[in-house]
Amino acid sequence: MSVSFLSECKEKVLNRIDALLPDTNKIVSAMRYSALADSKCIRAGLVFASGNLNNEISNSALVDMATSIELMHTYSLIHDDLPSMDNDDMRRGQASNHVKFNEATAILAGDALQALAYETIASSLEMTPMEKIYSIKALANACGHKGMILGQQYDLDGEKNEYNDIKKIHELKTGKLIQVAMTMPHLGNQKQKNQLTILDQVGKDLGLAFQIMDDVLEVSTDSSILGKSNQSDLINKKLTYVSAYGKQESINQAHGLSNACIAKLEDSFDKNKVMNLLELAKFMVERES
Repeated sequence: MSVSFLSECKEKVLNRIDALLPDTNKIVSAMRYSALADSKCIRAGLVFASGNLNNEISNSALVDMATSIELMHTYSLIHDDLPSMDNDDMRRGQASNHVKFNEATAILAGDALQALAYETIASSLEMTPMEKIYSIKALANACGHKGMILGQQYDLDGEKNEYNDIKKIHELKTGKLIQVAMTMPHLGNQKQKNQLTILDQVGKDLGLAFQIMDDVLEVSTDSSILGKSNQSDLINKKLTYVSAYGKQESINQAHGLSNACIAKLEDSFDKNKVMNLLELAKFMVERES
């Protein structure tokens, strides 16, 4: 994966978040603490890489889209770490939000980041009204009661042996946001309809592959490298791909999904324009953290 590409994407998004959140009070401090913490910004990278396939969208619009995705992702991590959820005390190489501040402030900071994600799209100067409507709807659908939040509930149910479809958990809890990161740059534009269908399926499969590798890394990588606890799944008795299929089979499935996505992208798009997406598809299953 081109390190420079992801670094450029991250810089653009973090600069935008910094501008959106001048440090004025405790809630903003808590929002900044998690949203500006060091991260790979893979979802933002997918927005920019996918957006490169749309000649009619501006870089400024892509920055707003990528920022909204990363804000939404950060909100989900803050809430995921809460004592009532996974009860994790480390995220992105630092204390979890509720440990740094307190549980109530962390909940509020997560809520505020979710709201800011929608506001960022709604107030974008470069997105058309149609693009805004479709993007907000897609983001809400991906993260609401039919998407990420449902996946989180299934994940919690799995701890009690009340739900056992690990593929569905990963597709909803992690995959949905990755899927919308791939498709958002093409929403609201009828000319993009055909490639939107392809990117939607690729996003779904890459999202699953990404989370499968997360399961693998959690049992094989030190917490200091991961930037989060490598004991969380074990302590919480999580249903994971590794617990369901074993480590090697999980790796095989993740790489199989990634390779299929790469083949589909190469068959469907100009290789020069899709190069960053191809590299991201590889990176998502070859990363070490």
